[in-house]
Amino acid sequence: MFLVTIGALNYAENVKDYIYSQIDALRQEGLDISCDHYYIENSVFIKCGLKDNLITRMIDKKTHEDFKFGISRIITDTILNFWETKLVKKILKDNYFYLNEKEREEISKTAQKLLHEEKGMLPGGFYRITRRNKVMRDVLDYLSSNENINIDGFVNFRLHPYIKELSETVERAIEMFITEREYNEFIKLLKYFVDIQECKLDVLHVLPMDDGKYMLLDGCKNKINAEFFDEIRADFTEGDINYDDLLISTLITISPRKMYLHSLNCFPNKELVRTITNVFGDRIAICPGCELCSRNASMESNNYSL
Repeated sequence: MFLVTIGALNYAENVKDYIYSQIDALRQEGLDISCDHYYIENSVFIKCGLKDNLITRMIDKKTHEDFKFGISRIITDTILNFWETKLVKKILKDNYFYLNEKEREEISKTAQKLLHEEKGMLPGGFYRITRRNKVMRDVLDYLSSNENINIDGFVNFRLHPYIKELSETVERAIEMFITEREYNEFIKLLKYFVDIQECKLDVLHVLPMDDGKYMLLDGCKNKINAEFFDEIRADFTEGDINYDDLLISTLITISPRKMYLHSLNCFPNKELVRTITNVFGDRIAICPGCELCSRNASMESNNYSL
């Protein structure tokens, strides 16, 4: 009988139950596998065996290889399902001790979200499935010369490239956390400016234009008075005008009681919409589609626009 013994200290009971369920799946694939377990102190050891002998191994080498591949797949998925979150939290605790517990927990969730992205490229240029395959190759290589594998020790001493990749993902999650925190502070500042600003219009309509500018109309659908934004425009040189920044500054200066955003799908910068919505809160209304939206495509961004 060909045997592999899998040991685990962390998550012992959950790991045992998971491995047994996966062994059942291998049996359904046609492999005649026996499975038993025992405990030494707080560690569990699962013995998985494939009935064979020298003759049957020579005749049916594929069955032997299928068993080894299946067990390696189970061990790999066990590592990813049970150890990955623990490793991410350990990396945060060991290397970013200056973060408080709440911050580490938030970053950990972001890192785990990145690690489970199926479509996006992960830090280091690896897809999730590629990361899984890399771990599985290491497990297969180890089992080619060992019949016993302790998952805790294997992760700590044999998977340095994998842990390095997790560290890179944590770094990316921290960058995202810092960026989001800075963004929230920026939003608080803009909201403060809006709160102290005198309201100059009851209603304002905002329409994006094809050339990257924005059309601003009052409640009667007439162009707003140029004095609202001429002074702001003067702070930008013509070659350096950022119309998104100019729009934000103008909206804060006008500080309307109600603002309608038209042709939402035509805003080239979706982050701008997020910022406007966060700053003005319940003053914002998203137009589901109106005559003004349908006319937008044919309008020219002349003196009606920023």
